[in-house]
Amino acid sequence: MVAVVAMTIGAVACSPADQAPDDEAQLAAFDSLLADLGGPQTADLSRSQRWRLIASVGTGLPPESYRLEDLPEQGSRAVGLQQAYCIQCHGVASPRMHSSAEWPLLVRRMLMRGAALGSRLGGPRTEGMVDRMLLAGLRTAQLPPPEDVDSLVAYFQRHAFPAATDSEIPNTPEAALFVDKCSGCHETPSPAAHPAAEVQALVARMSAMRAMLGMQQLTAEEQSRIVAFMQQSAP
Repeated sequence: MVAVVAMTIGAVACSPADQAPDDEAQLAAFDSLLADLGGPQTADLSRSQRWRLIASVGTGLPPESYRLEDLPEQGSRAVGLQQAYCIQCHGVASPRMHSSAEWPLLVRRMLMRGAALGSRLGGPRTEGMVDRMLLAGLRTAQLPPPEDVDSLVAYFQRHAFPAATDSEIPNTPEAALFVDKCSGCHETPSPAAHPAAEVQALVARMSAMRAMLGMQQLTAEEQSRIVAFMQQSAP
């Protein structure tokens, strides 16, 4: 299925004047795929509307490098809840992906996304992957009851990254660059949140994540400036 998606994305990117003789067949295959993915509730949507729905599925998912055994509070009910609910549709979510203030909103968004997509992704080609999200999971996933939602939110908040305070962000070009680039995906973290030895790898990983989300990657100069700024405050 992923191969078909890749093939048809290229077809849609072409303007009618640029289309090769076989582009019409590719566009027909694309429409068929999106109709199957969207299910009956999206039958009246245009091709572009259906694609935006499907393309949004994988946005903001956690990196594949996170593993259950790396989570804090091993053996706890909270880790068990993430295993029971969160990884039905995507990989493990590290609590340090976001700040304490962000987690309640993010969990609520996941619940709304799971409920909405669960009802809309009903075609026969949903037994597979779009980006790194299991479409089959969306049709059968069990949403957590309120008490489990509260436990998950509390767990994420206990281990969230610390947000930056005003005193940690001086009026300098490097600090402004740090805030501008880091706040594009999450709340601005404390520059002292990570040991100095980890900062360079962290910034490189965040730059790669920006590319995965369709954002412009950090240049080598920007990475160097952000690393230097964070290391000044790092423990």
